[in-house]
Amino acid sequence: MKQKIKKTAMWTLSIIVGYILVGLIVHHWIIPTKTPEYSNYFKVGKSFHSKLEGLTQTVVRIENGNLMTDIEIQAKAAGPVTHLHEKFDETFTVKSGTLSMQYGSEIKKITAGQTIVIPKNTPHKPFNETDSVVVVTSVMPLDLAYCLSQIYPFWDKDEANSRPPIVLFQLAVFGDKFDSYPTVDAPPKPILKTLKFLLAPTARLIGYKNYNEEFQPK
Repeated sequence: MKQKIKKTAMWTLSIIVGYILVGLIVHHWIIPTKTPEYSNYFKVGKSFHSKLEGLTQTVVRIENGNLMTDIEIQAKAAGPVTHLHEKFDETFTVKSGTLSMQYGSEIKKITAGQTIVIPKNTPHKPFNETDSVVVVTSVMPLDLAYCLSQIYPFWDKDEANSRPPIVLFQLAVFGDKFDSYPTVDAPPKPILKTLKFLLAPTARLIGYKNYNEEFQPK
């Protein structure tokens, strides 16, 4: 009996390992997911929105692999969770109003005409503590902007989509393009990156997509 259980366990483990290895190879290298051409996807004047974060991003310019947007942050909007970016410095220039920025352990106030640069790997969180709309110009890599434009409406469909386990599956299909890592109530960055890598084939198999036409900026 023990021998039978052991053999069953070994076969089960072999199937799981085989599935993971084959799935990872197929997803990441043989048939990777495709994204639209950014030059056709992002058009000046088109916008993407996040009700959850209380903001709207409107495309201003595509340049040198980056997207410049004007971001309207609604009054009292909480903004995104505290997060960091691994590969780029993020720039915010305030056009009107007063932006609050969690910068490491500090809260900075940035007013019209001022610019703040967030170095990569620095935890930060832009938000609006005032009773008026704040407008800022932001520059970020096209890959991240694309991911945000697709995931904002997914989160807004159902707030549960922005929480584990659903959010992990959705982020997994974006892979390293989604260069944003929460620093509060989330696994450490190396663990999160590993989870995304391992979950990607399963997420794709059960129907998660990295492109939904209905979510394209309008």
